[in-house]
Amino acid sequence: MKIRILSICPEQFASFLETPLISRSMASGLLDLKIVDIREYAQGSFRKVDDSPYGGGPGMVMRCQPILDALDANRSESSHTVILTPIGQPFRQEDAHRLAEEEELILICGHYEGMDARIYPHADELISIGDYILCGGELPAMAVTEAIMRLVDGSMKKESTEEESFETGLLEYPQYTKPADLNGDKVPEILLSGNHEAIRRWRQEQAFAWTEKYRPDLIRRNRLLLVDEELRSYIEEEILPCYRDYEEGHGISHIRKVIRNSMELIEDLDVDPSMVYCIAAYHDIGIRYGRKDHELTSARWFYEDGKLDRWFTKEQKRIMKEAIEDHRASRKEKPRSIYGCIIAEADRDIDPETVIKRCASYALNSHPEETKEETCSRILEHIREKYGENGYLKLWMPCRKNEEGLAVIRKWLDSGEINEKIRRHLENETEGSVL
Repeated sequence: MKIRILSICPEQFASFLETPLISRSMASGLLDLKIVDIREYAQGSFRKVDDSPYGGGPGMVMRCQPILDALDANRSESSHTVILTPIGQPFRQEDAHRLAEEEELILICGHYEGMDARIYPHADELISIGDYILCGGELPAMAVTEAIMRLVDGSMKKESTEEESFETGLLEYPQYTKPADLNGDKVPEILLSGNHEAIRRWRQEQAFAWTEKYRPDLIRRNRLLLVDEELRSYIEEEILPCYRDYEEGHGISHIRKVIRNSMELIEDLDVDPSMVYCIAAYHDIGIRYGRKDHELTSARWFYEDGKLDRWFTKEQKRIMKEAIEDHRASRKEKPRSIYGCIIAEADRDIDPETVIKRCASYALNSHPEETKEETCSRILEHIREKYGENGYLKLWMPCRKNEEGLAVIRKWLDSGEINEKIRRHLENETEGSVL
């Protein structure tokens, strides 16, 4: 991953660059991190980066020219630009997962009373790490960078990031170490029992109890926490691992993303969260037997799973089966139930760059005999056929993220900009070969 942090206080990052996670990731080649001094792009002998605000008032405001020049000098077509500012959206664990999938990140650190408002439109998003004020965006940039790098494959043991606070919507369960008895305050006996299944169940119960005690807002916000606990355990342990060897576009990270999308969509809907969760978990499982008609294979796999009879009635399973059958973008008719609309919309996840990246990866793997020009044409034809103005993809529920992503793809198609983006992603997939 390539990260550029733009700051007027680069010296503030000296100790951060020496921390184990960051230094190890840089040494191994997982992380290409550079701290860019905005002052080097300021004009004049005094390298002035700030000025007094129009309209009067206390403090100074960061000027456009140095920041925008620094941004232009360090970004590429692959760059995703983030400004760290109190007016940004709160940074959450799902944002760390999302940003960890970017090829290049540029983090711009605000300072003083803020920055000239004309700078904000040049960023892809604005992020805040909390409702409080710091002297600058340097500490937030470090926090965001570390949260992201912990999720990059190879930076840490994967097991270390899978049972943490916020990964499942809950806080992590309480942990203990020696001594077992601290002046009469003893470690729970269950942890000393050696009964791993009992310990697992105890930890699940404690994770919910701690969340309910210390962060009840998480339970109110996250409908996933309303899913039957034993059903979640079954899905997590028996179903989701089936996706580990699937190709990226339908692998376990995709399924987890669809689950998160589904839960966001139902925040204000009167539906059964357990049904929604289970539909999302099974919707692509039939890919094991090929992409063609995989929605039917997935639905049959789900319906024939007798263990699910413990949680769902026959009528519920029928509705869920139909929802899985109805989830594909190529379907012309509207899904038969609200559950079908939810999974269809959650599965879209129309991030323009991700769409092109997946198309490039699939085309290269499926048609290795084609020339690169033929592959480029194939991808363009598919994107136009699916996402164009008259494309077959339909959005069945209001979802601002998907609506905006679809609008961007159509803009790229109209302008011809998409051709260069396809070529760039093909080059990345083939390790820098030139088309």
